[in-house]
Amino acid sequence: MNSGLIAEIRSAMVTSHGDQLASAREQASRIAPLMSHNEREQIVRDVVRDVNGLGPLQQYLDDPDVSEVMVVEGKHIWIETRGGLHHVGQIGAQELSLCLERITRSAGRRLDLLSPILDARLSDGSRVCVVIAPIAMGGTTLAIRKFTQRILPLAAFGPQECTDIVRELVRNKTNVIISGATSSGKTSLISSISNSFTATDRVVCVEDTAELRFSHQHVVRLQTRPATSEGAGEITLQHLVRASLRLRPDRIIVGEVRGAEVVDLLLALTSGHRGSWATVHSNGVADTINRLTTLILRDSPQWSISTVHDTISRGIGAIVHVERLSQRTRNISHISLIAREQDTLHLENLYVHQPRGAQ
Repeated sequence: MNSGLIAEIRSAMVTSHGDQLASAREQASRIAPLMSHNEREQIVRDVVRDVNGLGPLQQYLDDPDVSEVMVVEGKHIWIETRGGLHHVGQIGAQELSLCLERITRSAGRRLDLLSPILDARLSDGSRVCVVIAPIAMGGTTLAIRKFTQRILPLAAFGPQECTDIVRELVRNKTNVIISGATSSGKTSLISSISNSFTATDRVVCVEDTAELRFSHQHVVRLQTRPATSEGAGEITLQHLVRASLRLRPDRIIVGEVRGAEVVDLLLALTSGHRGSWATVHSNGVADTINRLTTLILRDSPQWSISTVHDTISRGIGAIVHVERLSQRTRNISHISLIAREQDTLHLENLYVHQPRGAQ
C-alpha cells in the first residue's frame, strides 16, 4: 500500500510553497527516487487529490462516467455507472473522517451525535447525504449524487411528438408539474426545458439545494438555509416561494415541492403567475394529484377536498411524468392535462410513451 508514502509526501508539502502539483512531484522524487515515472505520477495524483479533495472518493467524483458515489458501513465504496452499482474498494477510518471534516467545513454545517444526518452541497454542485452511527447501523453511510454541468437536449427525453407538446406548454405559459421517482430525471428535464424560455423571461428559481442548470441569461436563484445549532436563522422553501412573488418573476421554478410551500405556490399560480414549473416526487400522473392533495391537507387540514381539487385545477395546467429506464436513460412517459369534473380531477393524456416492441 502507498498510504504511508502519500502521508509522508503530504507532510513534507506543508513547508512547500507554490504549485501543489509541482511540490508533490518534488517531494515524491526526493522521498522515493527509485520509483518509476508512472508510479511516481500516480502517487503525485493521489497526494494532490488527498490534499484538495475527498481522498479515495475524489477519483470517482472526477470520473464523468460515475453518477453516484457511496460509502456503506463506514468502509465499503460503491459507485454507480451506466452498468449499474459496483463495489470498487474500501476507505480507511482516518480517510473517511477527513472526508467528513471537509464536507462539513465547506457546507458550514455540523455532524455529530446531536446532528447525525447531514444534507449538503459540494462546490462542484454534487449533493451529499451523510448519516453517522448509531443512526447508521454498522457505520457511517455516505451518498454523493453528481450533477452534470451539461444541459441535455430536450430530444433526449422523448421523440419529437413528445417534445413538441412540451415546447407548446412552454409557449402557452402553462403551469406544469414534473413528476417522477428519485433520480428519474426531473431536475435534468427542467434544466433542458429552460432552454425553450423566451430570452426576455425573468426566471426566479427556488431550491432546497442548488441543482438546476440554466443557460438562460436572466435567472434569479434562491436556496434554502438550515437553522443553526441554536435553532435560529432557518430559511425554508415556503419563505423563498413567498419571496419569489415579490421579485417580479415571469416564470417561477420550484426545485421540489414537498411541504408547506405547496399552498403558497398554488395560490400564486391561481393569481396570475403563468408559465411556472415545479417538480414533485410521485410514481405516476394520478399519484401526483394524490400527493399534491396530501401535501395541501397536511398544511391546511381545514380545506375540503373540493377546495383542494379546485385550487389544483386552477393553478396547474399539466403534469409531465418522467421515468428512469435501463442504463440510466430517462424518458417522459406521460403528458397529461388537468381538468375538473364535478368534485374530482380528470386527466387527459396528450402523450403516452410506447416502449419498443409495444403494439
